[in-house]
Amino acid sequence: MTTKPHQPLISLCMIVKNEADNLARCLRSARGAADEIIIVDTGSTDATRSIARSFGARIIDYPWNGDFAAARNAGLALVQGTWILVLDADEELDPGSRDELLVCAKHTEYEAFFVRIHNHQGMERASQTLTVNPILRMFKNSPNYRFSGIIHEQIAASIVQETPAAAMHMSTVIVHHYGYADGVVERKDKISRNLGLLKQQLEESPGDAFQHFNLAVEYMRLGDYGQALEHIGTSLNLAEPGTSYIHLLYKYKVRCLAVTGDYPAALEACGQGSSLFPDYPDLHHLKGALLLQVSALAEAKAALCRALQIGASPPLYHTESGLGTYLTHTLLGQVCQQIGEDHEAAACFTRAAQLQPEPWLLIPRLTRLFKCTGREPELHGWLAGQLPGILTEQRQELLRLLVRDGCYTAAADMLEGGVGSGVAAGAVDATAQSAGEIDAGVGAGAVDDAALEVPPSADLLKLLQRAEAASAAELSYDDITGLLNHPAVNPADGNTSLPLSAIAAAVQPLILLADKVLAALATSAIYSPAAAAVRLTLPLPRSTD
Repeated sequence: MTTKPHQPLISLCMIVKNEADNLARCLRSARGAADEIIIVDTGSTDATRSIARSFGARIIDYPWNGDFAAARNAGLALVQGTWILVLDADEELDPGSRDELLVCAKHTEYEAFFVRIHNHQGMERASQTLTVNPILRMFKNSPNYRFSGIIHEQIAASIVQETPAAAMHMSTVIVHHYGYADGVVERKDKISRNLGLLKQQLEESPGDAFQHFNLAVEYMRLGDYGQALEHIGTSLNLAEPGTSYIHLLYKYKVRCLAVTGDYPAALEACGQGSSLFPDYPDLHHLKGALLLQVSALAEAKAALCRALQIGASPPLYHTESGLGTYLTHTLLGQVCQQIGEDHEAAACFTRAAQLQPEPWLLIPRLTRLFKCTGREPELHGWLAGQLPGILTEQRQELLRLLVRDGCYTAAADMLEGGVGSGVAAGAVDATAQSAGEIDAGVGAGAVDDAALEVPPSADLLKLLQRAEAASAAELSYDDITGLLNHPAVNPADGNTSLPLSAIAAAVQPLILLADKVLAALATSAIYSPAAAAVRLTLPLPRSTD
């Protein structure tokens, strides 16, 4: 008695050309999920084919004819699985999504599944996710389901045409995409290729709303916002109600209008989009950003609060990482800062840092806010309670930042607090002053040169101490010129590569002196609001200094 051969459940179907750098990562990620691999090769001259064979893939030679849909369909014709999974070589299935994909395959009441494409800034899964896009990537194997479109090929229209009542599910399966990482677009000349193919497609189908949308995206990448707006408008006029990318058309319309400086029209587009998609946080965030630009602070705060109420975007929307979460908290903090709600601003920046994949980016802004609102003595305790990782994992960076921004009291608190391990007993004061003297206000002495990884420089520290201890009016010409002309700040040989030079330059004597003068002006009822605002907007120390 013969046994019936096993039918694959999920077949991975790909088109490739010269993808030796990426293909193994993609195929490795699909192990355990896909049990058949069909690869359409359109003319590789590198090791792509041998890599594909090493994973047991069936390879189909398909000479490139400028039609992505035709190439994809050549692979679909040979698939044996119940379901077809589509990936590109510069993508990988998230390890945590394999099981969910297999669960999806058991739900035969659906015709197709959307996955969430995470577009990365870098070439690794750990790199920052810039945008998240829901795209239909797994569907039932049917001879009537075929891709259309010579570029940005789509399968959904074919499925709906053949099965009008088709149910499609929005899964939370994650696929990581690196094709638009820094430098990749330029290296592969994707924009030029895409523009040519899209124009060809529109010559054949001038009423194709989706390709007008895609052409708008390419013009945005080129910085041609006038052309982008023209195609966005055409796409909005042609698209059927309920089309999956209409929310994105409004978002891109807002972006283009804002870049060209037409804030009233951008706000109008925000309103139109938000009325159609009230649960789309990106539009509320953009509205808040626009209102901040035109100084409508109360309205900006309301829009940003609405975005935060929604939170991260629902799965059916294209979104950008941080909108509705940490980027919105950051922008709300800036609005509160301008309104004068300093405690709320601090809470916003703190929450943003807690949610931000790189929390350090918020720390200079937070320390500046505490300094300028008279809360510097609270800073160490605040960080210990809210962001303890900054104190333990980035202690040295924080110490440098505090000194560079003139937060000497906080730096002293940090050294005296002994947060973290390996703090030397003599880690306080390169000028042999006691902790008590430092706490009394001889601020710059709080940081020894070993802690900052620089050679001893007592004279520079004494100059900084003098600037910190004196009022703005008491600072003499010699004090100022002494700082500006100090060899560490202005080395005679022009060599700023020494660690001491880098640290001293980062202390930003000019900015610190400007801050001192502005702090003195803040006692005047006339200048108080302006002085406080300018202090907060003085350049922040750079983390790369």
